[in-house]
Amino acid sequence: MPALKLITQNPFRILGVYANARPADIVSNCDDMEVCLSVNQSVSFDLDFNNLMPTVTRTQETVAQAKSKINLPKDKLKYALFWFVKDSSSAHAMNYLKNGDFDNADNVFEIEDAFSTRINKAVVAMMQNDLGTAIANITEMIHDNDDLGLRDAFVKAICGDAFSISEEELAHLFIDKLLEEINASDLMDLFQEFGVSENDDDYLREKAIAEPISNIYAEIAKAKAVKRDDANANLRAGKALMNNTKPDLAKVKDLLGATDMKYQMLADDLAETIMQCGIYYYNNTDDDDSVENTLTIQKYACKIAVGKMCKDRCKENLRILERKKEELPPKEVRYYDKKIKEALATYMTQPNKISYAIDLIKKVMPYLMSIKEMLGGNDTYYLRISTKIVNMSLHNVIEEFNDIMNDDDIQLQIILGKVTSVFEQAWKATLYMDKLDMEPEFRSGRYNKNRSVLRDQVKQLINVYQTVSLDMRGETEIFEGCRTITDFNNYSKLFPDGKYASQVKGKIEKLEFDACETTQDCQAFSDKYPRSIYDINAKWEECYYNQCNSISLYEGYLRYYPNGKYVSQAKAKIDKLSYESCQTISDYKAYMSKFPDGKYFSQAKNIVDDEEMWRRCTYSNNKDLYKKYLVKFPNGRHKTEAEQKVRSCYIATMCYGNYDHPQVLVLRDFRDSVLLHHSWGQEFVRFYYRNSPNWVEHLKDKQLINKAIRAILDKFIILYKYVKK
Repeated sequence: MPALKLITQNPFRILGVYANARPADIVSNCDDMEVCLSVNQSVSFDLDFNNLMPTVTRTQETVAQAKSKINLPKDKLKYALFWFVKDSSSAHAMNYLKNGDFDNADNVFEIEDAFSTRINKAVVAMMQNDLGTAIANITEMIHDNDDLGLRDAFVKAICGDAFSISEEELAHLFIDKLLEEINASDLMDLFQEFGVSENDDDYLREKAIAEPISNIYAEIAKAKAVKRDDANANLRAGKALMNNTKPDLAKVKDLLGATDMKYQMLADDLAETIMQCGIYYYNNTDDDDSVENTLTIQKYACKIAVGKMCKDRCKENLRILERKKEELPPKEVRYYDKKIKEALATYMTQPNKISYAIDLIKKVMPYLMSIKEMLGGNDTYYLRISTKIVNMSLHNVIEEFNDIMNDDDIQLQIILGKVTSVFEQAWKATLYMDKLDMEPEFRSGRYNKNRSVLRDQVKQLINVYQTVSLDMRGETEIFEGCRTITDFNNYSKLFPDGKYASQVKGKIEKLEFDACETTQDCQAFSDKYPRSIYDINAKWEECYYNQCNSISLYEGYLRYYPNGKYVSQAKAKIDKLSYESCQTISDYKAYMSKFPDGKYFSQAKNIVDDEEMWRRCTYSNNKDLYKKYLVKFPNGRHKTEAEQKVRSCYIATMCYGNYDHPQVLVLRDFRDSVLLHHSWGQEFVRFYYRNSPNWVEHLKDKQLINKAIRAILDKFIILYKYVKK
């Protein structure tokens, strides 16, 4: 515990004087300090003891404040009780204190048996945080039980002969000053152990009691200031009142005793206020935990209440709350219970129609099954709420069924088919109710009895062996069955605040992210989820790339994403599309120029070379060149034409001078239509083409032979044409 401010910030210490210093000494020190402080020069005095206590802070302001605090006699006395007074032994003792030697300083002070001995020894004790010794010395001086005149001598030394003060007043002055820094209860304990007067103990007891009582009534006032219709504020106020007043109430009870009237009135006032906070909260809230929250503070109110009227009221409130607690659903299923009760509240406002009963069962089924998932099919609460649904549904079935059966125009209703319709609905509702669990007594009694009666009455008109389907899944099963956005949205409609609600939001976000196929989709996703955990920028790039289907679009992708994920694929697509768009030799040459390292460069070059050689072939119409073409381009673009040129009738061409001469065309027709259709003809053709080039080489300049061959061929052609007709 740090030294008391009554010592460290004592006005006499700041002014650098003893408590019994002459006014002239005080004025002198103040003048010196004013001069030094005006030029920012530090000031110190022998009584500073900065080695033993926090350093004195002197400013023009603190000096002026210190001087003003000791203007009046009573104020001087108040601070003199906590600072050194000068006597014959002071100078010697102060030398010891400057060196931190408390023991020798204490011994020197004891040389004189005077009031100064008690004061100075008390200040030394306070400097060492020994409050017990300090209180013992000061109270001995104030009460002066040995009648040594110590008190009067002290008052005279500080205030002069003209001022007087009673023993009780001086004692209270000392105690009140200590209370500024020390808790009343703690100080009371110190005085009981070290003080010398029972009157001081009584005074401190009153102070110790007044403090916690004042604190309690201040807290009560805060709670009462809360608006009655503000449920949560009243709950907070009740809890704060309970928690904040516990130590003070215990202190008052310890000091006064449980039978003391003042304590009993205080305890009842506190209990009444806490109880009323609980009532205001409970009456104005729809919180699921309202009963438990109210019980917490009501139990405490009942515990501290003393008077019969207050205690009886608390007990009655507790009994009501305990009954309500027994009726509450288990905490883990209160969400589902709330949804069922909301559906029942709507149901109660609707007409007594069977269709509403069927709708009710379908609506509450997910919540019933969720309760069953958590509590089990044999749980008392589950069976009670499920039975309640059946009972309320059964009510509508009975009401509408009886209405139609009691109709005066029943025969007309039968003719119009209305009875059959109601029978169908009533039995269908019964089949739905069959699927719900019920309390055994209810099922075997009321339910089975009404079911049996209904079956007997409707079986003549409808099929009682029909079946109905009903989704019997609870929240967990429904959630685990979700696969699509629609599934998750349906879950959210059923369980907007369900236990998987946060997961559903994440699942939907992920599915919507995965579903993005266009940049427009990405924009919509980004607008909907501005803080999404998913990398929409990467998705945007992917969608941009996937939308590309032309060279210009792929080039656009490369401009937007020069370092993108699909750069190599985009370049490959541009390469491929550029090649596939080529139609002319110029196009292929342009492709080769633009894509010297392109994937299709060799194919493009092959096409260009093919076409250029073919042009040379057609220009020269040289069979050897055609042969070379076929050798170089065995699968060339003009393979068929080249082969036809190579296979042309060498001798006929030589004789007639033109590959496309009409007579040569007839001979080719003979080859294709006759010879090639027979094995012997095929052998002849192979023999002819193998040897005819050599024959032509030897006969090309022999005119007579060529004429003879031509004459023979002409006659053969005439004969072939005739036969062919």
